[in-house]
Amino acid sequence: MSNQPMVKSIAVLGTGSDVGKSVISAGICRILSNNSVTVAPFKAQNMSNNAEPALLSSHHNNTNVSPSSTHSKDEYYRTDANNSRQLWGEIGSAQSLQAQACRIVPRVEMNPILLKSGGRRESDGAFLCNVIVMVSSFAVEDYGSLGQRTETLKTLVMEAHKQLAEVTGAQVIVIEGAVSCTELNLMERDIVNLPLVRALNCPWLLVANIDPGGVFAQIVGTKACVSKEDWDLCAGVIVNRLRGDVKYFEPGPKMLEDMIGKPIFVVPYLSDLNLPEEDGLGVERRLANEHEPIVVDDTTLKRVVVIAYPHIAITSDLIPLENDDYFKVYWRRHCIPAQTYPEISAIILPGSRLTRSDLEWLKQTEWVSYIETFVKLGGNVLGICGGYQMLGREVLDPVGVEGESGTSMGLGYLPITTIIEPAECKVVRPRRGRLFRTNLPVNGFELHCGRTSNSDDGPCSLPLVTFLDSDECQQLSTKDGTQVGNVRGTYIHGILETKRARVALLTNDSADDRNDEKKQDHIDKFAHHLEQCGLDYKRIMKMVWSIDEVH
Repeated sequence: MSNQPMVKSIAVLGTGSDVGKSVISAGICRILSNNSVTVAPFKAQNMSNNAEPALLSSHHNNTNVSPSSTHSKDEYYRTDANNSRQLWGEIGSAQSLQAQACRIVPRVEMNPILLKSGGRRESDGAFLCNVIVMVSSFAVEDYGSLGQRTETLKTLVMEAHKQLAEVTGAQVIVIEGAVSCTELNLMERDIVNLPLVRALNCPWLLVANIDPGGVFAQIVGTKACVSKEDWDLCAGVIVNRLRGDVKYFEPGPKMLEDMIGKPIFVVPYLSDLNLPEEDGLGVERRLANEHEPIVVDDTTLKRVVVIAYPHIAITSDLIPLENDDYFKVYWRRHCIPAQTYPEISAIILPGSRLTRSDLEWLKQTEWVSYIETFVKLGGNVLGICGGYQMLGREVLDPVGVEGESGTSMGLGYLPITTIIEPAECKVVRPRRGRLFRTNLPVNGFELHCGRTSNSDDGPCSLPLVTFLDSDECQQLSTKDGTQVGNVRGTYIHGILETKRARVALLTNDSADDRNDEKKQDHIDKFAHHLEQCGLDYKRIMKMVWSIDEVH
């Protein structure tokens, strides 16, 4: 990596996974954007099953990328989705959130290399990943083979960084690292952390998570593993997720400063931040409580069970539901609830990275009989993307996109058949529409490799969503999803974004008297929180530009 670009960068690296790099990066992006700095996010390589639409690199269109614009995620779905000339790829959900923090439209340059788990190879059992490079090429690799392409990938990363600066006009690019920045055995293949910092000659912040303990070892150990040249570029250390009053950590910050020679910023934990977590880690954290019993003492609360199969994907669909006081969400994998309908209002089958594998897993558990009883009693079932496919009659994979080719029988609740198609045929696009029965507005996006057909157009089978953007592009479908009774399925991620849609899809109550709450800007809230912890605009700009005053 070489050829430092003119745009300035600052990197947010971590002592490990799940330390809060993604949200810290988003907060810094928003602080800069709030002060009229043109800023863009960047993560060279991301391994995530949570992804969202992003403009393809061939469309270098500066529309709606001004930092003075106030685009929320919903607004860019409503505006850019209307332009049939735009083509969409995908990036990790964290980078999409960071683009929202920058008030710009997500672009594939922000996350040039996206890896998704791809099962295991039949011949030798090697773990595979789907490699998506700027959405212009798709490949299935084992992780060892991917490591042999390091030099090529480094060149691609630097070019993507340059293109991102050009197309957004960014003055500052906020770079997010991956896992630990000091995986010494992987350093020669690292294209995300310190080698990228070195190539850009940019400052970096180290983030450590105090919540599980051992924060001194995390920070001092990282310094011990970093060269003097790299450590000289470190602008400070963030002690993240401190629970309780900061004074109880005293004299910890001063001790750390004396040990490592860098400023320490202590960031207390915010329990109601309601922003997405790192891929997979949030699911496992929620499942740690799956043995706890479901409490049914509050008759006004609507309880929803999410079935977290092994390859669950795009769990950000559930965040609005978890933040709604009208609902209580229970994540379950192995623990089948003792209660059924009406104590539990709904079951959600979320997205899946490997639909057939998760479907076969589901059929080997007691979930199948539980869902059957639940539906007979009048309970609501919602399948999203892969979960939608599972609710149908068959899922076919004729060319082995997800592993071994073949056909899996679905759960049989919806009269649909799905054919899994290669990644080149993937559907990725923002959509806007209305629920078919209630006419309630929904905005979201499609991101799937399956082509689903409905074999029953009778009165018992109805579409779930009627699209409002279909007339603007004849290639777009006019309807989405299927509903039979209280069993519903859709390809639309984000369909649960509004309270009225959640009530309509997950309860038997009327949504007419439910007002959608005013959405809080949680990114702004966290940005303000960072500023109170000492990471204010002037401090960040001093790190970026190495100046004493910012005018």
